[in-house]
Amino acid sequence: MTIIEQRSRTRIPLTLPAIAGVEAWERFSFYGMQALLAYYLYSTAAEGGLGMDQAQATALVGAYGSALYLCTYAGGWVADRLLGAEKTLLTGAALLMAGHLSLSLVPGYAGLIAGLLPLALGSGLLKTAAITILGAAFPPEAGKRDGAFQIFYLGINVGALLGPLLTGWLAEYHGYHAGFAAAAGLMAIGCVFYLSLRRRALASLADAPFILAPTSPIAPRRAVLAIAAVAALVLGAIALLPPSRLALTLLILTAGTALALFMQMLRSPQVDAPERHRVLAFIPLFACSTVYWTLQSQIYGVLAVYSRERLDRTIGSFEIPAAWTQSLNPFYILVFTLPIAAIMARYRMPARRVLMGGGLALAGAGMFLLLPYSGGGTAPFIALAGCIATMSLGEMLIGPVGMAASAAHAPRAFATRFSALYFLTMAIGTALTGTISTFYSLDHETAYIVAVGAVPVILGLAVALAPRARG
Repeated sequence: MTIIEQRSRTRIPLTLPAIAGVEAWERFSFYGMQALLAYYLYSTAAEGGLGMDQAQATALVGAYGSALYLCTYAGGWVADRLLGAEKTLLTGAALLMAGHLSLSLVPGYAGLIAGLLPLALGSGLLKTAAITILGAAFPPEAGKRDGAFQIFYLGINVGALLGPLLTGWLAEYHGYHAGFAAAAGLMAIGCVFYLSLRRRALASLADAPFILAPTSPIAPRRAVLAIAAVAALVLGAIALLPPSRLALTLLILTAGTALALFMQMLRSPQVDAPERHRVLAFIPLFACSTVYWTLQSQIYGVLAVYSRERLDRTIGSFEIPAAWTQSLNPFYILVFTLPIAAIMARYRMPARRVLMGGGLALAGAGMFLLLPYSGGGTAPFIALAGCIATMSLGEMLIGPVGMAASAAHAPRAFATRFSALYFLTMAIGTALTGTISTFYSLDHETAYIVAVGAVPVILGLAVALAPRARG
């Protein structure tokens, strides 16, 4: 019996709790910070914020999210060319702690830049490496691998649920910087958890050498030049571009990066015909994921503003902190995850593009629940809760399935970089969110909601109902 066959009979490889655990703590810290970010940016100095224009604040949130997911491509490059997947994961964790501490301890715009840059890079490195390591621990069959990624997704959303609750409460009663400090502590706990399981988890991956060493090492001199050029480009963009232009620039950059990577794989002599066919089959899945993250990212930008300015958040004499509404999405994911994972493991599923297309249409339809309250007045809490519930149910057919597809469709020579393609859908989606969020206002709220909901519904139905759909 081969190692892979033995692994396929193991109920839960130790790699799963190790990676799901560190990702849960990373998401705890990340979503805890992100729940505060828009409010920190546009709150006045008297309220402890930076006093930015509201539209520019939501654009910056989108630009930051896009930069983070664009950094997953950097994570793939670092893992494939410099460090290997596992050392890339640890490097990302260290950068995350540094970024949260900078936001907490360094005041003003200097702290914002010193915090967001390492946070974006650290998340990009950690996330790409995590799904690469997890993908190596399971056989490529859709049921087993998809079920494992559902559990991985569970870990993500445990952290995403608790993070905003903790940091939102701290920010409400002790200020934004206390919330950012808590995020740093949470990431430190995640590192300790992973290191406690690291040796035994790596021992089960002896047949996956790309986990510990780069698959295509680059000369140190070339690596230094490449890193210096990218750093200069990033710092120049930050210095010269306002947030709305920065979001648009990142949208163009991320879309161009994804196109270039697809073209490189389709033309590479290292990719054989069956692998090329799998790359082509991934394109509609890529489109569905991109449009979904454009929709879902509204939660941290426009819908964050909506929660604070338009939503009735009172229960008796208690007013729910606006940041807590950002825990609704992970709460629903936790409710849906185990039943859906059990169904996927037990029954034969439709093709991945059918699942993802249907999920996208369902998620987009959730926005229409806000229409009766658009244009003025106070919206009931249940309207936003229902919108996010529908969006989250659709996510369960897009996020974990898309992650698993990125591992199953990857050419061997592009293993980690193909994983980064999934996160590039998030980069494009969040950049697009940052760009279109500048069009949101109370006067145009109805048109905004209709447009943001209708596009995913139309595309999702087109992909799901396409003939000869195959996963």
